[in-house]
Amino acid sequence: MQEINHRLDSLSLMRRILVAFTAGLTLLQSSYLYSHGGGLNSYGCHNQTSNSSYHCHSGVYSGLSFASQDAFLAHVQTQTGVITENSPMYSRNDYLPYWADEDGDCINTRHEALIIESRIQVTMSENGCSVIKGEWLDQATNQIFTEPLDVDIDHTVALAEAHVSGASQWSTERKRTFANDLLNSAVLQVMDDSTNASKSDKDPSEWLPPNESYHCSYVKNWVEVKNLYGLTFDEDEKSAIEKILETSIEYGARKGISGIQASTSKEMARFGMGITEGSNCGYSSVGSLYQSTLIDFSISPDKEHLGQTVDILVVAVLGEDIYSISDKAELVPFTGDTNSLVAFIPATVFRESNSFRLVESVFSEAISASIYTAYRLASGDLIYSSVPFTVEIK
Repeated sequence: MQEINHRLDSLSLMRRILVAFTAGLTLLQSSYLYSHGGGLNSYGCHNQTSNSSYHCHSGVYSGLSFASQDAFLAHVQTQTGVITENSPMYSRNDYLPYWADEDGDCINTRHEALIIESRIQVTMSENGCSVIKGEWLDQATNQIFTEPLDVDIDHTVALAEAHVSGASQWSTERKRTFANDLLNSAVLQVMDDSTNASKSDKDPSEWLPPNESYHCSYVKNWVEVKNLYGLTFDEDEKSAIEKILETSIEYGARKGISGIQASTSKEMARFGMGITEGSNCGYSSVGSLYQSTLIDFSISPDKEHLGQTVDILVVAVLGEDIYSISDKAELVPFTGDTNSLVAFIPATVFRESNSFRLVESVFSEAISASIYTAYRLASGDLIYSSVPFTVEIK
């Protein structure tokens, strides 16, 4: 953190920025069209959403129709050759032959997700390997469930959709990492089994959650997952997402920055920050005066830090001075000792990626600020955003 050397133009500007910036600081606990599917995927096919059928218009399967994409994929499995030289056939077993137990504690990914997502402490089976009771909010339907058998752990971007969006080229190891990704909270979600069946492997141009108030969060999670894993968007999918975001798809996810561990300079973790205004869904590159403005940030910790108690830090570097922002929205000067950086959110436990609200305010004065976010381990070691986020209100 001592390496931070970003400077703003003047100390007087710093004071004005900080007054405006911290006036709106609020603490928040970690959170969070149906249309014709005309865009063709890499198989040359698409879903016909008016009757849920699946048609192929180009390539090897041109002219063929199927009851569903699942039926098409089943048909593909019977073929002797690959679809194209560079597009291996989809097999769910390549991604998820079974839910993995990566840490060897007898609790597989499904039950780990049930533990993470439960709104109350779960009840485990006698052998401690399975969840038998909890409370889960299915945001897709806004229903609450208490029986684990009533809910699925759904992949926000379905495995088959990921496959035709670029994952077909991944190694088996990467495919299984994606299928069992507990670290990034947008990848897996709790969904009731019947709703999950209706979603199947459809993209947002073909299916959206019954709960309309969840559409915005759903498509932002979708964009985050695809960006995180380098997956592509087809034109209909992109158009449907942008209609909900009311902005370009590039603003469907927070700006992301890699993290650095202070003691080793090793790249680890991932930080994000975004600005939203009023009732807009998508993120903005800048905020506007006299508009209700939210600034939030996210942290995807390094996998080895899951389960550890950490302090969340927010640091403003202005002029010759460095300040940390406390949980009471106080500006505390940095003394040169990283242990003197006060926590914005003290003593929290990472179980997956987390989102936090930094600012909720209406700004009456133009500002520009550079903000670092970080987390501090019990050892005192810092993992922080490698470059600052620029926050502008114009």
